[in-house]
Amino acid sequence: MTPAQSLAETVQRAASRAVAQEACGWLIATVTAINSGGTVDIETSRGPVEAVRRLKSYASPVVGDRVKVDFKPDGNWIVVDALAT
Repeated sequence: MTPAQSLAETVQRAASRAVAQEACGWLIATVTAINSGGTVDIETSRGPVEAVRRLKSYASPVVGDRVKVDFKPDGNWIVVDALAT
């Protein structure tokens, strides 16, 4: 591999990582705490996230619930609902 090819591959990997970090997405998480004001703390594959707002339809959260969460790159997270067991 030439130095130019190596540099091109390094730039491509860095660009791919940057795009992935800036993309919206969703994850499966576990509720670790229930807070006042309509938020819960969750544990995701990316690590813990505190005080995540939940939808009104997820009215009775329970610690240990597996939930679907949506996130945006600006740091906004929302718990959509619990998964069926």
